[in-house]
Amino acid sequence: MRALHVFFSSVNEPQHKFLGTTKDIRGRTQYFKRRGVEYQELILKVREEKYFLNGLKQVDLRQFDVAMIEGTYFPRSLAAIKKVNPGLKVLLRAINAEILHWLHSAEAALRFDTWKRVLFDLKSTINFGLKDIRCARSADYILSIAEWETRHYWPSLAPSARVRTLPYFLPDSYLEEIPSTRTKSTRCVCMMTTKANRPFLVDAARNFYRLVSSLGPSEGHWSFDITGDFHREKLPKCPRIEVKGLLENPLELLRESRAVALLSDYGFGFKTKLLEAICCGCRVLVTEKLFERLPRDVQRFAIVVDPNSVESFRDALGRSLDPFPPGDVNAELRRENFAALDAIFGVESGSASAPRHPVQRLQAIVSAG
Repeated sequence: MRALHVFFSSVNEPQHKFLGTTKDIRGRTQYFKRRGVEYQELILKVREEKYFLNGLKQVDLRQFDVAMIEGTYFPRSLAAIKKVNPGLKVLLRAINAEILHWLHSAEAALRFDTWKRVLFDLKSTINFGLKDIRCARSADYILSIAEWETRHYWPSLAPSARVRTLPYFLPDSYLEEIPSTRTKSTRCVCMMTTKANRPFLVDAARNFYRLVSSLGPSEGHWSFDITGDFHREKLPKCPRIEVKGLLENPLELLRESRAVALLSDYGFGFKTKLLEAICCGCRVLVTEKLFERLPRDVQRFAIVVDPNSVESFRDALGRSLDPFPPGDVNAELRRENFAALDAIFGVESGSASAPRHPVQRLQAIVSAG
């Protein structure tokens, strides 16, 4: 079994190490190594068709059994692959229900952003939605990141037999960076991202700021932080919240915190920061609609908050001090992830101890020329 693994170069950029797509992609790397699958990485400098098509010129597709493509962004490249090697099994990782995701972004932007941003999101809805549709028609398998999207989104674009849920898990390379011992404090963190100005994340930050401000002097034993890159001018002032900015290793902060708040209904896919918070022993505070889209295994660690009710927020803070639920949810999600890939690759799970094959890497493509 030989696989071509296609992704974009931000995965190898240090500032994007904790970006959700980076962590998710490295889950595939772990699978290949654990199952002894020989693989070659094709790294695209930019997430555009011309870079992918140019990269394919440097690859002999006939030597591969499977092409694992991260994202549903390349319908023309997918057609080119199928033309050269019709028997090649093509797997597409779907990290979002793109049509719904961008519509959510436009709806959030309507509340506190410019019309320019709203129009950009609506245009992206069409652009990425058409790519979802075209890719779904041609791929051998769509690997959905969330069971909710497997049930409610992808069946309208592709036959259900070609859609599989591939749940996200936090790779071992990240688990190893979680401090083994760290004193827990009554700290609640709002985790942003490395890319600023996403409307649905701004919505989460605004709700967090408003609720913390509404606490007034109560819950004085709690401290509140916000991390990541975001536009502060879009948020109300709140002296109780400490702005941490971009952290080299956010797992260290999570390990000493009690709760992580992601208080927005907007956005699809899976919020990877929630799972790493759970792995660090944090309860996750989410809205009811987001809770409903979470994997059942993750819901056990979640507390629903009404973002319009400070009493709901206060109650959630109190409940986050209760004993932490038992069980290793990350191990369970990893097992489900590997089992889904095993079935597609035709790999026996007992081959986990197989020797690791070396990886061959193509350099990031500098130009489309």
